Amino acid sequence: MIVLRLNPTLVIFLMVTAGYVTGQLLYLYNPYLLYYLIQYNPLIIYYHFYWQLLTSIVVTPSLIDYAFNSIALYFIYYLYRGREGMKEIFIFILTGVFGNVLYLIVYPNGLPSAGASGGIFGLLAYYSLLDYLRERQSGGLIILIAALILSDSLLLPFLNINILAHIGGTISGLLLALVAYKLSERSTSL
Repeated sequence: MIVLRLNPTLVIFLMVTAGYVTGQLLYLYNPYLLYYLIQYNPLIIYYHFYWQLLTSIVVTPSLIDYAFNSIALYFIYYLYRGREGMKEIFIFILTGVFGNVLYLIVYPNGLPSAGASGGIFGLLAYYSLLDYLRERQSGGLIILIAALILSDSLLLPFLNINILAHIGGTISGLLLALVAYKLSERSTSL
């Protein structure tokens, strides 16, 4: 029996790629169908389209968004090599959903939003803080801060960026890293 072991960052990349292809096909066929998969807060609030909090993490019709997400995932793979295993996929999804919920709460009538950047920032925040707590390596935290500054201030005038998804993903990634660190610290002290 052959067991295929995929790197979790590669699995996330494949999810994002499938979401981009889906977004492109829907946009070509009927752009209004995208509103069933991307996050559109009035549809979530008034028509209970709760699945959009999840599907909008991977579905995007934007080539620029897909390109930036792919580059960011490559750097996360290069830096961390998916060392948390399949837990990385859970972290990506959970932090992405948290970023979307923050956007929903703050801007209930906000513009439509789509893309994986909230989950990507969550992964980067998770690994950065965990490295700092375990080994006192601050390089990841510097990269995280630089990425937040670059994406949310320098690119803001040129691109339609959901800053709250980035902030929500980052905060939830930091919180998950704290929980993981405390749990690992507790298990090693027993």
